[in-house]
Amino acid sequence: MKKTVLFLFLTILCWNTFAQGHSVNGVVTSAEDGLPMPFASVVLKGTTIGTSTDIDGNFTIEADEDAIIVFSMVGFAAEEVKVGNQTTINVILTVDNMGLDEVVVIGYGVQKKSSVTGSISSIKAEDIQRMPIQRAEQALQGQVSGVQVTSNSGQPGAGLSVNIRGIGTTGNSQPLYIIDGNPVSDISYLSSTDIGSMEVLKDASASAIYGARGANGVVIITTKQGTQGAAKVSYDGYYGIQNAWRQMDLLNAQDYAMIINESLLNSGKDMTSADWIQDSEIAGIGSGTDWQNEIFRKNAPIQSHTLSLNGGSEKFLYSTALSYFSQDGIVSEDKSEYERINFRVKGDYTSYNKKLKVGTSMVYSHYTSQGIDPNSVYNSPLARAINIDPITTVKDANGEFSWPIRNMQEIVNPVAGMYYLNDEYKTDKIVGNLYAEYKVMDHVKVKTSLGIDYAYQWHDVYTPVYALSTITQNSKTKVSKTMNNWYSTNWETTINYHNTFGEHELDVIAGTTAMTSNYENLSGSGSELIIDGLDYAYIDNVGNIESKSAGGTYSSNSLLSLFGRANYSFKDRYMASVTVRRDGSSRFGPNDRYAIFPSVSTGWIMSEEDFLKEKLGPVSYLKLRVSWGQNGNENIGDFRYLSSIANNHNYSFNAGTVVNGSSPSKIANPDLKWETSEQTDIGLDLRLGSNFYMNLDYYDKKTKDLLIDAPIPGYVGNSAPTVNGGTVQNKGFEALLGYNGNYNDFSYGGTLNFSTNKNEMTKINNDEGIIYGDVNVGPSGMKNLTIAKEGEPIGYFWGWETAGIYQNQAEISANGAHQPNAAPGDLIYVDQNNDGVMDDADRINLGDPHPDFTVGLNLNFAYKNFDLSMFWYGVVGNQIVDATRRYDLPNANYQTSILKRWTGEGSSNSTPRVSWTDGNNNNGNFSDYMVEDADYLRLKNLQIGYTLPRSVLDKLHIEKFRIYVSGDNLLTFTEYSGLEPEIGNSDNVFYTGIDQGIYPQARVYTIGANITF
Repeated sequence: MKKTVLFLFLTILCWNTFAQGHSVNGVVTSAEDGLPMPFASVVLKGTTIGTSTDIDGNFTIEADEDAIIVFSMVGFAAEEVKVGNQTTINVILTVDNMGLDEVVVIGYGVQKKSSVTGSISSIKAEDIQRMPIQRAEQALQGQVSGVQVTSNSGQPGAGLSVNIRGIGTTGNSQPLYIIDGNPVSDISYLSSTDIGSMEVLKDASASAIYGARGANGVVIITTKQGTQGAAKVSYDGYYGIQNAWRQMDLLNAQDYAMIINESLLNSGKDMTSADWIQDSEIAGIGSGTDWQNEIFRKNAPIQSHTLSLNGGSEKFLYSTALSYFSQDGIVSEDKSEYERINFRVKGDYTSYNKKLKVGTSMVYSHYTSQGIDPNSVYNSPLARAINIDPITTVKDANGEFSWPIRNMQEIVNPVAGMYYLNDEYKTDKIVGNLYAEYKVMDHVKVKTSLGIDYAYQWHDVYTPVYALSTITQNSKTKVSKTMNNWYSTNWETTINYHNTFGEHELDVIAGTTAMTSNYENLSGSGSELIIDGLDYAYIDNVGNIESKSAGGTYSSNSLLSLFGRANYSFKDRYMASVTVRRDGSSRFGPNDRYAIFPSVSTGWIMSEEDFLKEKLGPVSYLKLRVSWGQNGNENIGDFRYLSSIANNHNYSFNAGTVVNGSSPSKIANPDLKWETSEQTDIGLDLRLGSNFYMNLDYYDKKTKDLLIDAPIPGYVGNSAPTVNGGTVQNKGFEALLGYNGNYNDFSYGGTLNFSTNKNEMTKINNDEGIIYGDVNVGPSGMKNLTIAKEGEPIGYFWGWETAGIYQNQAEISANGAHQPNAAPGDLIYVDQNNDGVMDDADRINLGDPHPDFTVGLNLNFAYKNFDLSMFWYGVVGNQIVDATRRYDLPNANYQTSILKRWTGEGSSNSTPRVSWTDGNNNNGNFSDYMVEDADYLRLKNLQIGYTLPRSVLDKLHIEKFRIYVSGDNLLTFTEYSGLEPEIGNSDNVFYTGIDQGIYPQARVYTIGANITF
């Protein structure tokens, strides 16, 4: 591996020596104040060859005499200079209306920002580098209006839930990711330091070019590419420490004993009960064991290092990078961690006649992860730490792990549970793309590309012998190994025509896509290892031959598409775009396998009209956008329209003869068709003067023919068919406000983006008008916590409303007929239909896990060589279910809020009495007693940096040297009582906002550096 990397680096360096032309240098300054302009773009016109100015505005670039250099920077008008025989070119940039010549990436091409008619948001590399993020998706949070990014958990390597303009389906609602033109299954492998830009296609007209897979929005990622000039070596890295940002307020040993004994008394028991906590059990232990302190790790390390090489000539550009990232979890010393090594290479070659262009982009990633269950009330260490009694010690007098003082089922010593956990994933992944583009005649180009996405994963589990309680035990060593293999190919060919006719500009593209995806699984397991130990956990070391088992699965799908788009512009003032795509997917039945997805959009730069210019006052730029379009969704799994055959169905014949048979496992549906999203968008882009800009959008998105599994009676005997069963609507408003300015050596700027979204199920194709989420937690009353229902949002919390606490028997006698087991101090449940019975007919909407409003604030300041940035993110209007306590276990610990419980008439009207038997089911029925507001405002990042002055850098022969200190999650303002108010779920929307002991995000302090040689 080391020899291969060295060979690639040396080869690239050799290629760089073929640079043509001569060296041109100079300084770029601002017309407003005469100061140098760092990080301005310097690009050879008509190419992607370029560089950027350093901190003092200096640049160097290789160029031919007939070349034209374009100097640009956001907020300033671009300048073009013919090179000729000049070796020094100094340029002064003047303030521009809006950086309208800036190019953004769209599907299968690029377009001037001023010509874009759809709703597209961009994030550049410099924006991403302001935060030491762990996953690429984090760069979207709070940076793009209309995009909600929610962490699934704080565990290292954990995913994020990304929703563009609301939840559009009851299935997988994650967007489509395109990396360097290649659709990928996920982007967890990608290092944030490899990203050159991210474009988010939010409306249907922008994403319609991706048709079948664009219903949930599209995120286009372009990795960094080479720039013309001598080879440059850069280092970007940081090292940090992580800690829990908060702990829950739980009862200590003394208060716990008091509450447990009181609950026994309230249930007619006394100190003779076996569950009574005697004084001798808590004597001399003080507050007891703080289990959160025991499982949370102090100063868990996190680090990232990237070494990159970039350069090129007029003909050849290259960019390579080698990166390493590791993160230890804040829970457990060595059972929750993630490590990733990446190697990226990207090259583009243009022939001497500039007709042929070929290139490649490839990322290899190797990552390993170990983890605990991040959100489970049954088995996660956090849930165990929250529920276990504080009287039990970590270890007993003999140095062995202690058992809980009373039986608590799965709630066992959390430290012991982590000690015996051995669960590891190892993954090798390659994502690559190879393309060739040829200019067949003036204005016409043909391009073909082949992309691959390959991943090979091992999952190893070793379970030793242990005994943690009377029911949580393992008497035999066990081992299991699973091999997962994903591989897909994507072949695309396009033809593009682009020409200008006087004041008319036309850009037309047509193409075809053929994509195949495959998945293969092989697993084996066994028990009773001959030689015990993690190092010997292999199946051929299994002593119990009869325990050995093996299995495997295979699935595949394919997609065939035709698409076309025409972009037209007149006078750079009136724009229109039309797109159509036809997709065929093997995932749908033969009756509806193909579908067509059209879109149309228009744009009008109103500020260019003579009759409006004088009336706009301070508005220097005003553009109106209108779009309509359709997208599809096929993300349902393979062969769902068929009645697949399942084996291992044993049946007994002839008085005991067991025969292994096969039978259909699912009801077929040959009419299964596409889930279709239809969206209308109205947008407005404006700028006031030269410093302030604003983007506004209103959207209305309707998704019909939802892909769901239809409920069927149990006597049918087969799994439910997948059907098209509903319609959902998302509509909302988005705004982005930005300001940039400077005063002498002080520059400042910021963006504020906020979004609203209203989600509603408008139709469900069954008699009930309900889709059950099958979210079941804890005791028998806690079933179907979330549902989708006509007139309500997807995945809302469905339970019983309470109206305070019964203060005396008279209140129960007067109003409690529907609660026959109620006693003073119990919750009052509202009988919604006044039928005297408490049942599902009385359950209502208790809250929505998805916010009504999200906001992101980014502020940036610089004074001479110092810079400061901060990022705030907040959500308003959503709720969380606090399901952290095992309500079915009467001896589970409580939060300290229980100290304000009802103890007599008038003592409390919000927290019920404690009861061992809980006859009224205060803790077993899912009610608003368990739902809390989840609004929060969080300082996601604060960073302070210093760049060495040019006088020092020249002496060190270094182009750039910046050091910084940074903090993540430094402040969080929330009323939620749990460990973490940010709880997403990218796999199942119905589990969003359910806190079962969530692994919290960490507070992180880092120190880092950005160095270019």
